[in-house]
Amino acid sequence: MRQSPIFSVLALLLLVVAVPTANAATVQVTVHNFEFDPATVNIQAGDTVVWTNTAGIHSVTSDDGTSFSVEAKAAPWTFSHTFPAAGNFPYHCEVHSFMTGTVNVTGGGSGGDQHGSLKLEQTSYSVQEGESVAVRVLRLNGDDGPVSVSYSVAAGTASASDFTAASGTLSWADGNDDVKTVTVVTKEDAAAEGNETVTVTLSNATGGATIDNAGKAATVTIQDDDAGGGPPSVPGNLQAHAHSTTEVMLTWTDSNGETGYRIEMKTLGGTFQQVASAGQNETSAVVGGLAPATGYVFRVRAENGSGVSAFSNEASASTDAPVAPCVPDATTLCLNNGRFEVRTHWRSASQSGDAAAVALDFAPDSGLFYFFSPTNIEMLVKVLNACVPALGNKYWVFYAATTNVELTVTVIDTQTGRTRVYYNPLGTAALPQQDTSAFATCP
Repeated sequence: MRQSPIFSVLALLLLVVAVPTANAATVQVTVHNFEFDPATVNIQAGDTVVWTNTAGIHSVTSDDGTSFSVEAKAAPWTFSHTFPAAGNFPYHCEVHSFMTGTVNVTGGGSGGDQHGSLKLEQTSYSVQEGESVAVRVLRLNGDDGPVSVSYSVAAGTASASDFTAASGTLSWADGNDDVKTVTVVTKEDAAAEGNETVTVTLSNATGGATIDNAGKAATVTIQDDDAGGGPPSVPGNLQAHAHSTTEVMLTWTDSNGETGYRIEMKTLGGTFQQVASAGQNETSAVVGGLAPATGYVFRVRAENGSGVSAFSNEASASTDAPVAPCVPDATTLCLNNGRFEVRTHWRSASQSGDAAAVALDFAPDSGLFYFFSPTNIEMLVKVLNACVPALGNKYWVFYAATTNVELTVTVIDTQTGRTRVYYNPLGTAALPQQDTSAFATCP
């Protein structure tokens, strides 16, 4: 029997409705440190790549000059492109030709989950004999589904008496991309044996995750301390500056007689832990894998075969916050016409929490916080516009608190993401803050 045209159209519509729609994925690429990170992206047709420039003047330009392009401009900026069909798409930065990347597009229509790529944050570490170092493992470009990866800590040129061999599995839950660590433990001895190496290797990724070949293995150099002579001089003038929402840039003055440097970090109120290392004669490093809008403290010391120097001065910095409008709520003040977001976290010997915000309609540059009761105001905060040459062309942050609880005050410039974090330890009477150099982000 011949079907009517109307019946055929209805059947076709039902077929279309019955076909499940694939969910296109989005993959992030960060433009920083004069590189595209990751440099190689593997996606499905229909997926989108988002490039975010966090520092410097860069562009994203396809090698064929027509597939996709964003002109060179200063950070911060974001550019996205959806790849509708399979193919290989190499690209570069027009300002720095050595910055290159590739987008590999396969298949089409699957739009599958992005399980992520696993890698070691650094491929080179240094540790003094008898001490330990935390090797950081990252999950990038996706957090769909539970994944895991095996790791091993094995001898390079070191012997079994120089370190503790180890192996195991690191696991991430669905939606989790926290930094994991593999701790390399070395052993002290009295033998003058020179520097030796240990290798940390990732293998056997599961759950659909991949291992980034560029971060598959790392070499840990054990600095021998039995070679005689003296330790190096102390590195000086350590400075720390926000580099992005997840990175801080460190600079220091070179030591004398060093073979490398160890970089230690702590959160405000936390304890120091070695998080990175730098080679001989290096005077800067970027520490990554950090939380946005968070304050950190850093210190550096030099090392050689005879020992380690004393620590440098401590330097603090806060990572940037994602750029977003300020939204006032029960714990958030939006000051200076809403440009600055202010939050306070407090901790006593038995309690902790986010301070309650009290906005002042008659004083839009100022606000109050209380911790325990609305009848007990404990803090006044104000952000002042000093964007005139006579006052230094900056925004000022002033606050006063009548308390001795632990305080962490976070102030964010919502137009630039620049962040200042102030800290008062538990049991110490809070001193007034008068930061007239808080934000050089005028106007």
